[in-house]
Amino acid sequence: MKCSVMKSEQKIMIIQGFLEQAGPDAIENIATFLEDEDPHVIWMAIEALGTLPISEKIQSILLPLTENPDEEIRFKTLEALWGYTGDAVFNAVVNRLKDDDELVRISAVEALGEMRDSRAKQHLIDALTDVEGIVRREAAEGLGKLGDASAVPVLQAFLQNETSSTVKVGFYAGLYLLGAEFRLKSLLNLLKDPSYQVRCSVANCVLNLVDEENKKLIIKALGAALRRETTVAARSTLHSALEELNSSSDLTMK
Repeated sequence: MKCSVMKSEQKIMIIQGFLEQAGPDAIENIATFLEDEDPHVIWMAIEALGTLPISEKIQSILLPLTENPDEEIRFKTLEALWGYTGDAVFNAVVNRLKDDDELVRISAVEALGEMRDSRAKQHLIDALTDVEGIVRREAAEGLGKLGDASAVPVLQAFLQNETSSTVKVGFYAGLYLLGAEFRLKSLLNLLKDPSYQVRCSVANCVLNLVDEENKKLIIKALGAALRRETTVAARSTLHSALEELNSSSDLTMK
């Protein structure tokens, strides 16, 4: 058993070596590990390919893996395809919106939002009805990232029927990105939610919304939340968010 583990660890180290060298044969060398019997080695190879500069060769290797029977491979592949665009990638991502595995669906929705492709709008709206709350949350925020204000009435309608605070984080963020500035306060009010996970989610979310106009408000709200926070996890998340915001303020001052 120990030999088998060491063997896999050695393979992972080899993959990391190819990645660091980033030589002309890096893609082919890393791709050979996609046939390995150890899923951890395969996952590492997929992640490595996703880290390399975007290329058609990598895209052609990764696209078939979005249909792999292993849900973890599908999930990792969708993450590795972030930054890729075009019809083939778009269609592959859309096909995974109905995946049986919720993590794969979450990754697909996140990828659509990041692609900033206007064709994603209806697919993201459809995802607002997903049974998994995090899918709905990411779909709502993804619509905000697309920047199409015609999605505002749709988001508002779905928000009225949404009961999960976790999901509301995405709705408030999406609406804010589409011009509903008052929704930032709605989002910051969730820092008082009974669930520490929701409070963590808000702290992470606002880092993507911060600008020069709202930075003071966000820092003030996070600071107040940190002072009253009792859980270790949320205190850590709030502290990290404040550090990031304050360091960016320091850089701006310089």
